[in-house]
Amino acid sequence: MATPYVTAGLITAAPTGVSWQIIPKPRATDAEVNAAVNDVAWRATSILDTYCNQVLRSTVASEQLTGPGYPRCNVDQNTGNGVLQTKWWPVTEVLAIQVSPSRAFPPVWTPVPAGQYRIRHPLLAVGDTASATAPDGGWTIDVAPGWIGCSPYGRTPTGGFIGGGGRGSQLVQVCHLNGWPHTSLTATAEAGATVLAVDDVTGWAGASGFCYDGAGTEPGAGTSVSATTPVVLPNGAGTAQSGPGTITLTSPLAFSHQQGVMVSAMTAALAQAAILAAAVQALTGGTDAITIQSVNGEHSSPQPTAEGMTKQYQALLAHYMRII
Repeated sequence: MATPYVTAGLITAAPTGVSWQIIPKPRATDAEVNAAVNDVAWRATSILDTYCNQVLRSTVASEQLTGPGYPRCNVDQNTGNGVLQTKWWPVTEVLAIQVSPSRAFPPVWTPVPAGQYRIRHPLLAVGDTASATAPDGGWTIDVAPGWIGCSPYGRTPTGGFIGGGGRGSQLVQVCHLNGWPHTSLTATAEAGATVLAVDDVTGWAGASGFCYDGAGTEPGAGTSVSATTPVVLPNGAGTAQSGPGTITLTSPLAFSHQQGVMVSAMTAALAQAAILAAAVQALTGGTDAITIQSVNGEHSSPQPTAEGMTKQYQALLAHYMRII
């Protein structure tokens, strides 16, 4: 089970004015309140992904492009480099690129060797995928000359045949990691621990983030990861470390953290957007018991506040949307 972008504890602790104690009904038990708020957290997560037109958490993506001569797969006429534009961003690691003649049924894939491609706008620094204050990274991958839009004889730089160099003559399969690593603990982590058991290790190798645990909140960076069952990439391109597993940290934890504590490299802006989206869901959920408390202690109509919160989280998400 994955982790919503914000936990019930973070939602109820945030100063949104929502009376969470009476959700889903007055005199609800703590278990009922927690279950209801957790459901709201998942709805908020879906709202963020839908509004941004992409999954924000770190994922393994496999995209099949056609080129050259198409918007997502083309050739730079000045350098001869292939230019791939992925759907999802930020691209944090290129796992594999393969090419095939587009007229081949089924495709005949030739792997592009490591070192023959690079991310055009990589993250600013290794270990900085937390991007604590702003979005970072890009979605363009440059490929060495000859692999995309090769010569009319269809020879790769290593002598392989990939067929033609005209418009739409190639299929390009690109597998990559993208987004912001996000997970939670699946077992208690004691102070001094250097290995965390989590529900998703995707993207955590070389990434930094925070264990969000109240007064015990602390930063952490992953040096390596190990998935329980790695994801198999298409066309024999290998595997990716994704799903439940363990993260090895660069330094020991300063505090102990219980199972379920959120560990995230998402920016503070995304966490705040998720909290606001959760509050809007509560205020517009159609439950009579859900009200908002004004500063002077009086209850007021929730609708204007819901509209204002919606504008706030949409403004926060503006720089995280998929635009290509």
